[in-house]
Amino acid sequence: MKSLLLASSALVTAFALTPTAKAEDGKINLSVFTQFHASATDADNTTLGTNNGHDFNTNSEIKLTASNTADNGLKYGLEIQLEADQGNTNNTDENYIWLEGDFGRVELGDQDGADDGLLVSGKDVGLLYGMIDNATGSTLDTSSASVAATAADISDSSDATKITYYTPSFNGFKAGVSYAPDSSQGAEVANRVVDTRAEQTVEAGLNYSGSFNDVSLEVGASSVWSDHSGDAGTDQNDAQFFGAGIGFNVGYAGFTVGAGYTYQDGDDVYDDQNTVDAGINYTTGPWQFAVAGVWSETTNVTASSGNDFESTAVSAGIQYEVAPGLAVYGSAIAGDYEGGAEEFTSVQSGVLVSF
Repeated sequence: MKSLLLASSALVTAFALTPTAKAEDGKINLSVFTQFHASATDADNTTLGTNNGHDFNTNSEIKLTASNTADNGLKYGLEIQLEADQGNTNNTDENYIWLEGDFGRVELGDQDGADDGLLVSGKDVGLLYGMIDNATGSTLDTSSASVAATAADISDSSDATKITYYTPSFNGFKAGVSYAPDSSQGAEVANRVVDTRAEQTVEAGLNYSGSFNDVSLEVGASSVWSDHSGDAGTDQNDAQFFGAGIGFNVGYAGFTVGAGYTYQDGDDVYDDQNTVDAGINYTTGPWQFAVAGVWSETTNVTASSGNDFESTAVSAGIQYEVAPGLAVYGSAIAGDYEGGAEEFTSVQSGVLVSF
């Protein structure tokens, strides 16, 4: 549910290193990605599994896609992303079918929904590994409800099996809606009437993308609602989750600037959570430079005796593309995640290879 600081979230940037060829009907397309990552982290609180020290880790994925076009013009295809790291028990990341035509696009399966596809925030400006929403190898634990968000994201259905519909783009505007009956993925089926996770999750979003002379603009907003009545393992009554967010990205002359805001109400888990993030990225030739910051506060965390928690972090990074599909990077992040890592600093570097 929550957008955690996981290495897999870095895949968007990694696959962007590889030139994308136009998909040929009926052909199976293969792309691969591996990241070697080194980190050194100093955190005050290590009780939540935070890596306090230095370590190496890898992040690898194999992506299979295929598509075709029917005689009536209907386009259809599939995408399967396989996790390739040793010891990974979740061997598939995303696995879904898509249908596309004049009516828009429908996605069926284990794929991020309309919230993730349409919301924009400060972390979307092209930030690098080790930045505010992707501390990667430092493994700063944010799995507890008491820890405020690490970027302006909403706790959505993630890769739970779902149906998503996106409208066609009208003058740069696109809308979407998703529905997931529960949090199960793949062949897994919820085995109880009241699940201990989110149920009946609905996501909806609206996005605008356009350009004016040399300026590009993207604005996105979304909302999420789900039933958390059994979230604590018991049949609670009327425990609902609601979240909403809005943000923007503006690009000009190699610079991209973005910011986002989200509000979430966790009902029986926490009362309110407000998060603001901002980032700026500059790209020139093979170089990328980025800085970012985030502030978040969660109030009245009932699971932790009514405490309030505040999180802040700032980060900076640099990446250099040595050759097509080969890049090196370095980054640093420092902050205070109350209820989580507490005060921390982390310095990180790595090598990316993708084909």
